[in-house]
Amino acid sequence: MTRIANFCPTCGKALVRRRHSGRERPYCLNCQAPIYFDPKVAVVVFLERNDEVLLIRRAVDPGKGKWALPAGFVDYDEAPEEAAARETLEETSLQVRIDKLLEVFPRKDDGLADIVIAYSASILSGEPCAGDDADEVGWFSRDSLPPLVFYPSITLTARWRAGQLET
Repeated sequence: MTRIANFCPTCGKALVRRRHSGRERPYCLNCQAPIYFDPKVAVVVFLERNDEVLLIRRAVDPGKGKWALPAGFVDYDEAPEEAAARETLEETSLQVRIDKLLEVFPRKDDGLADIVIAYSASILSGEPCAGDDADEVGWFSRDSLPPLVFYPSITLTARWRAGQLET
């Protein structure tokens, strides 16, 4: 995703491009300050039950119609674990307990996140029901995985399928 800034968020003056902190950045001559873009951070949740993994089918782009682990963005005032539980509830109607940090992924595909934090979780209550960015939710065995989207979902399910994922 390309980030563009034309005006200073502090004073509103037009920005120029200037080399600062080792790279070219938007820069405000009036404030004498560079503009930094914060990375978009997302979370993804791996839920396993009876040797099956829970996946959601994406209702929107990117990845519309393909399957992924429940995931979403971390809000600016939210702990990643809280975001993981919230996103899982929003997409699957399941209340979960976050159990373990699995991995931190850099951007490696056309997803919207720059950093994805992966967790395993356990279901506390609820029945799977699609919501938010999902139009379907389902449990899949290692040999019945549907077409997947997004590097973290593809990588984690491949490791799980190979017996290499410790949740």
